[in-house]
Amino acid sequence: MTGTEPTSAAPRPADWLRLRIVATSDLHMNLLAWDYHADAPSDAVGLSRVAGLIAQARAEVPGTVLLDNGDFLQGTALGDVAAGERCGTHPMIAAMTALGYDAVGLGNHEFDYGLEVLEQALGGAAFPLVSCNALRRRGATPLADTPLVRARVILRRVLADGHGRRRELRIGVLSVLPPQVLKWDSEGLAGRIEMRCMIEAARAHVPALRNEGAEVVVLLAHCGPSAQPETPGMEHALLPLAGIPGVDAVVAGHVHRRLPGPDFAGLPGVEADAGRVAGRPVVMPGIAGSHLGVIDLWLAPREAGWQVAESRAELRPIAQRGPAGVVPLVKDAPEVVAAVAPAHAATLARLRRPVGRSEIALQSYTSFIAPCPVVHAINAAQAWHLRRILEPTEEPVLSAAAPFKCGGPAGPEHYTDIAPGQLSHRDLSALYPYPNSLRALRVTGAELKDWLERSAAVFCQLSPDRPEQPLLDPDFAAYDFDVISGLQWEIDLSRPARFGPDGLPCGSGPGRVRDLRRNGVPVAEDARFIVATNSYRIGGAGLHAPRAGAEVVLAGSTASREVLVRYLREAGTLRGPVTPCWRFAPLGGCRAIIDTGRGALEHLGACALAGVAQVVPERITPAGFQRLRLTL
Repeated sequence: MTGTEPTSAAPRPADWLRLRIVATSDLHMNLLAWDYHADAPSDAVGLSRVAGLIAQARAEVPGTVLLDNGDFLQGTALGDVAAGERCGTHPMIAAMTALGYDAVGLGNHEFDYGLEVLEQALGGAAFPLVSCNALRRRGATPLADTPLVRARVILRRVLADGHGRRRELRIGVLSVLPPQVLKWDSEGLAGRIEMRCMIEAARAHVPALRNEGAEVVVLLAHCGPSAQPETPGMEHALLPLAGIPGVDAVVAGHVHRRLPGPDFAGLPGVEADAGRVAGRPVVMPGIAGSHLGVIDLWLAPREAGWQVAESRAELRPIAQRGPAGVVPLVKDAPEVVAAVAPAHAATLARLRRPVGRSEIALQSYTSFIAPCPVVHAINAAQAWHLRRILEPTEEPVLSAAAPFKCGGPAGPEHYTDIAPGQLSHRDLSALYPYPNSLRALRVTGAELKDWLERSAAVFCQLSPDRPEQPLLDPDFAAYDFDVISGLQWEIDLSRPARFGPDGLPCGSGPGRVRDLRRNGVPVAEDARFIVATNSYRIGGAGLHAPRAGAEVVLAGSTASREVLVRYLREAGTLRGPVTPCWRFAPLGGCRAIIDTGRGALEHLGACALAGVAQVVPERITPAGFQRLRLTL
């Protein structure tokens, strides 16, 4: 467990009440302890495992509410199949109903499959869905908005105090999600829903809950914290949200981190080890069911209702990670397994169908230190598809893709690792796990360089005087590292990044990208290209938001994974070699470290192609990652 006990050492007054808030977030359709990409059990994920922790938490404290903070409908092949079937009760909704969820908030990924899929899935829910800033129509004020689901809800619990007297407690629950979802899923949502700033909406609906009789208010905030000052519409708004008067406890998420714990340590306003943000107890329970969040509130009576006198926040893991691997701490809950069994079987049958072959290993362990076979495969398919549509065209066709599964908060098992040989639909799901669609932009050479500068920002600036320096900046995600095939360039990590994690310029220097060429010829700033990418990028996600008024050359509805299927049917086999696009500029023996999956040790030979002079495997970290020491 991660968390702290309340500061009070004296016995609590007998007239106090105790309320326990039990919460999940960012389940991403990990209903079972199963890795659909590996077609194998996994002890690191699954609501079926979290269910055991939920039962334990409920047994310890009678007065408990169970909440979820969003991003539950998308994230595994099970979610893709459920979205396509659209018949009967959605498996996630069935599982949540079986576990007795009291209220569930919406996250941004609920909208990935479109509004029709979302509304059909939610239609089978026996519990309230809440979101006060996802709207069918904006009003003059937040309280005049027409919400997509319920804006807020009041739950009731009868709790006993120390004297055995039973008291009814009214618990207000509201939820917010990043308004950026309108950009990220613009093609499916434009003109159909509206969004309001999370902070603006919550500041109106928290007092509304109090006026309606809520004695405790719990905010489901589908966002993380940021050191940036408060701005309207900000994505990482946890600090100002937690500080809203009238909020008693917060469930956070979206960024797949953990709180309480070492994540966000040192961030102003965050007491990371205690699980407090702006003085309020907060839990952020990881990803994929890795943890259960538990907040305990001790309530003292006041003249009209109750007030929080003490609180505690903690995380409870479903497994322990270490050098020996993953050790489960709980067993599967049979009610969840039973609720999901038909959908699970249908998903496995679909994933196991053959679709082609590969003569190369498709792995993402070395995506940041060698040419990436996963990116190579995606780019080859995207460029092939785009040329078929656009030919004849005088402008060179390029393709941009990023590695999706590269460890990070999801853990050391979260990598693509496909051996040469027969490929199945399961393998394509591992190559491309998101329901994006193919898109294409017309860009100039100058815009290409900016695109690559944003990608190069995922690396730390390196100094020869620092032997223990990380290669990767933890403020960036793996999917920020777009590689554009058809070009060649160097990345000079002695220079500072030109762009920050928000994609905005943070420096005026020459940047890290050097010697940008195509077919050996320097790329002119005014040269024009067509670049294949995906709907998520076109929507402005990550670092690579297109410039205002960017010319979209292709805006169809062909799914990116379907492009891979068509390419394999045409080509039959994915072939090598994996052509290097980029390499690190020589830094005179400068050293850095990177943590990756253990499978990387079989693929280190290609690192020299990316300018890595030496790779030395070191220890397995406490989190289970393989540490590598690099010399550039």
